[in-house]
Amino acid sequence: MTREAVFLQGARVVLKFLNPQADLTAYERWVNDQETTLYMAVGNFPTSATQLRSYIEECNVSEQFLLGIFIDGGERHVGNIKLHRIDQQNQTAEIGILVGENDIRGKGIGAEALHLLVAHAFNRLNLNKITAGVIEGNEASCRMFEKVGFKREGLLRGQFYLDGVFRGCLLYGLLRSEYKK
Repeated sequence: MTREAVFLQGARVVLKFLNPQADLTAYERWVNDQETTLYMAVGNFPTSATQLRSYIEECNVSEQFLLGIFIDGGERHVGNIKLHRIDQQNQTAEIGILVGENDIRGKGIGAEALHLLVAHAFNRLNLNKITAGVIEGNEASCRMFEKVGFKREGLLRGQFYLDGVFRGCLLYGLLRSEYKK
């Protein structure tokens, strides 16, 4: 990755905009890894670096945030986080996260990145609610969202076909009034 400007910084995590011209080797590996993408909407078809560049460019020019999650002083790209479907009138948005590097999972890096972007959404974008969807069975994501304060609000039954079974999508939400920094 090239040295992009820091957008948000926490104790261990730095969030930066992704440069579509940077080295996307790690990102390409994550979205093509069947274990990493098991509970995600990507991974059903191969994804090339060219497709990722187009996706990043699209995100960078629209009203959404696709940020890289970096550690080690902003040097190591370990995942991405996205705030999208931002609705200024209703003051809502959706959030999604990918912690791509196996050795980072379960260490609170994703939760810290989530805290950073949620705080920005509430405090700078004046949003009132942030939502997320988690495919049933993805217990690690459920724990992470709940650790940050998200509450389970509902279930979309039979929403995703995974390993020969239709699974529901758990709906999570967090109101600004409930968020604890």
